[in-house]
Amino acid sequence: MFSFVVSICLAISAAALLLHGLGAWATRRHTVERHASPLPLPALSLLKPIKGLEEELELNLRSFFAQDYPAPLQFVFASTDPLDPGIALAREVAAEYPRWQVTFVLSDPDFGYNPKVSNLAGALVAAEHDLVLQTDANVRIRPGYLKSVVQEFLQQRAGLLGSLVVGSHERSWGAALENVQLTTFITPGICLAYEVFNIPCVIGKSILFRKGELSELGGLALVKDVLAEDYILGELYTRAGKRVVLSRLVVDNINVTASWRRFAARHTRWLKMRVVVHAVGFAADLLSNASFFALLAALVSGGQPRLWLTYGLIVVYKGFVDARLLKHLRGEKLAWRHLACLPLRDLVLPGLWVHALFSRSTEWRGERGHIDAAMLHR
Repeated sequence: MFSFVVSICLAISAAALLLHGLGAWATRRHTVERHASPLPLPALSLLKPIKGLEEELELNLRSFFAQDYPAPLQFVFASTDPLDPGIALAREVAAEYPRWQVTFVLSDPDFGYNPKVSNLAGALVAAEHDLVLQTDANVRIRPGYLKSVVQEFLQQRAGLLGSLVVGSHERSWGAALENVQLTTFITPGICLAYEVFNIPCVIGKSILFRKGELSELGGLALVKDVLAEDYILGELYTRAGKRVVLSRLVVDNINVTASWRRFAARHTRWLKMRVVVHAVGFAADLLSNASFFALLAALVSGGQPRLWLTYGLIVVYKGFVDARLLKHLRGEKLAWRHLACLPLRDLVLPGLWVHALFSRSTEWRGERGHIDAAMLHR
């Protein structure tokens, strides 16, 4: 019986290793720069929903204001709280960049159940240009991003375009775990789905769309009472025959001092939503963990040396591939002191997966709720 379990665990581990390699390949393939004839850039409204002081918010905002965009550019900052300290900081930063048009909006917190969508709805009403880029406050962009992402949107004739997300600027171990998971698991998984299976996955950290086209589809009212608004928007555009594109460009999700508790809470919440939205994908999240199943094989076998060696080799191989992928996507290496997060992440996530399997309660942006299909779908 034990030998059979060991064989199953090793088979899953081998398949997961193959999937891991394909994800790394798909990521490198997808992020290769492609040259095309440049098109005239249209006016752009940049929506920035604000809630409190995100980590390094000032630097995040400056990365947008410092962009060299050759067409009219409007910044729209929105909050549901007139005394939000994040809005006060945005006003201070905006005053240093008189070149750009800046609008501040007080959004209606009762627009819908999803607080981010409620905030975004107020910003969208104030957008003066048809082409709209929505980015979260904890996102930082690299020089030339605005020009490049709009060019890609136009050249791809996209209806909705989402950017890849990588985690960066970690100092704490919790932040390092968060950034490792975002960069070496979530992003490769999205690239694999897009490159191999032509399945676009929209992450709401940075999405580009046309205001008029979204209005024709029903507007933000369609996603005001759901949690996975980015996923649902992608489905709405796809069903309407609009082209949903995964950008080759990345944005940096800034995680500096996140705690272990925050890392666990965030990814447990994502897994709880995933088990409701896509049960097969939820199972695949566990089955793609090559290190965990190799370790399980070694433990079930009673500690056979060759299986411990197998586990060790898989940890080293995965660590090498993931470290190179981190360098490729972020432009900087993971600090030596955080390299242990690579195998540690693979040991922690199965526990979060099991918890998500049996629990549907969640807390997000101060709101407590119970995740079910009604909260994720309309």
